[in-house]
Amino acid sequence: MATRTATSARSDESSPDNTANTAPSALLPSTFGEYIRCIGPGLVLAMAFLGTGDLVSSTVSGANYGYALMWTLIVALFARYCMISAIAKYKLENRFGDTSVLQGFQRVWRGFPMFFGIAIFFYGIIIQMSFLRACAVALYQLSGEIGGATWGYFVGGAAVVVLTIIMLARRNAYQWLEWTARIASVVIIVTFVGAIVATGHIDLVEMAKGLTFSIPKDNGPFDAIFIAIATIGTIGGSALNLLYPYFMDERGWNGPKYRRLQQFDLMAGMLPLLIINVLFWVVAAETIRGTGMTVSNESDLATMMEMAVGPWGPALLWTSLFLAAFSSFPANARGFANLMFNGLHLATRRGKAFTRPAEDPWFNRVLIAAFIVVPLFICMPQAPNLVYLSVFGTSVITAILLPPILFGVLRMTSSRKFMLDEHVNRWWQTLILIVLSLIGLWSLYAIVDNLINAISRLA
Repeated sequence: MATRTATSARSDESSPDNTANTAPSALLPSTFGEYIRCIGPGLVLAMAFLGTGDLVSSTVSGANYGYALMWTLIVALFARYCMISAIAKYKLENRFGDTSVLQGFQRVWRGFPMFFGIAIFFYGIIIQMSFLRACAVALYQLSGEIGGATWGYFVGGAAVVVLTIIMLARRNAYQWLEWTARIASVVIIVTFVGAIVATGHIDLVEMAKGLTFSIPKDNGPFDAIFIAIATIGTIGGSALNLLYPYFMDERGWNGPKYRRLQQFDLMAGMLPLLIINVLFWVVAAETIRGTGMTVSNESDLATMMEMAVGPWGPALLWTSLFLAAFSSFPANARGFANLMFNGLHLATRRGKAFTRPAEDPWFNRVLIAAFIVVPLFICMPQAPNLVYLSVFGTSVITAILLPPILFGVLRMTSSRKFMLDEHVNRWWQTLILIVLSLIGLWSLYAIVDNLINAISRLA
């Protein structure tokens, strides 16, 4: 009966144009080794998340609170996994044959594709600026400050832009993204395991206590639990979560039969992200906690590594920072372009001429111009402060995107109107998404409140 209903729905209901970036279907793995070789989209997405923000956040938490808030990292990554898994679930198990999650959002409200297409254009540029700036700073430090204080960052940023264009111009560009993510994750993990070994001590008792949902005394303008809730909600409703289906398309994963493989891939991708954040946290807790030192930028991270491993510490930090940011920059550029064009294609008649966003003759032009070259502006001499751009740009757009992402995913995956009968969320899956949505709305309050306070301080 479920199959007949699904078939009927696909034939009877008018469906938006299938403009997702789809590839030929892939063979399903049958052995554990084949499953391991299939890991890719989840790792590319995980490393796309990993930038200076995650690294500084974990380090600040370890420096300020020791291990006391480590449970928030586990919960935040669990929230991210649940939300991304729900997004992937719609792509694979909806009843209309939609191959794009934005087609589902369009069924919730016709204006969503255009809304996301426009918002992602601005959001993507600001996010790309932060990753390119991190790459440039790391190269500047590793190269012995080539270019000087005035043009050093621009030289490093320009090198990354050229390398990214060359990488994405290749026919097997996505394979390069996967290999970059693999290399970056291994090097970063090995580097910080070495740093922990060099410190010669890990307080396993305190680490265990940090996983027991303990709440430390406040150490900052906001109480610890408020910061934790805000972080969890923002991660769960991040716009970056929407990129995963496009990385799945690169592998040809379409249809319910790929659901188990997708879940394995996502879990395998989130694991290195968890390990890397924990390693940063541990190094900070063991080297900075109690010294009075504060961490607010990449240079403070370099100082931390020097305290941990000696003179080689800063070079190891800058190498890790470069790999973390560079594994994000080209992957996000491709993902943002796919998401933006998918939204605009669904919202306009222009999309009827193309099966995939990348077939649009404007795709590569916008990909290169908007998401690779324009971010180089942040590396120019006298460029505006990236912190202000992030506060006012990312905060505003995140506040706008958060509610529709949370509501849309919950609505689509919890209803037989959208999902095949046997694949509708179970009650506990719906409950998890409801809780994440409520936390997300709390996070929205934190974002708006911080934005208002920042504006009032500047005024």
